[in-house]
Amino acid sequence: MKEMTIEQFAPDVQAQLEAALQERVIITRAGRPMAIVIGIENKDAEDLELQTSPEFWRMIKERRQRPTRPLKDLEAELFSDENSG
Repeated sequence: MKEMTIEQFAPDVQAQLEAALQERVIITRAGRPMAIVIGIENKDAEDLELQTSPEFWRMIKERRQRPTRPLKDLEAELFSDENSG
C-alpha cells in the first residue's frame, strides 16, 4: 500500500490514479488518513457492489463454515449418476 499526502497526490493526479491500479493509495492530511484510492479498471458494477456489501460477506462467511466434500467424491457421485441413467 502506498501512502502520500494530499499535496503529493494533487500535482499529478493521473499518475496517482494509474498507481492505484497496482496498489491502494492512502491519502493523508495532517498525518491522518483521509481517503483511499483503489483502481477499479476491468470491474463491473456487480463486482463493486458485492465488494462493499456486508450482506454478501456475511453470506460468504456462513457458507465457509459449512462442511465441505472433496472434489473427487463429488465427481465420483456425478459420474456414477450419469452412467446409471
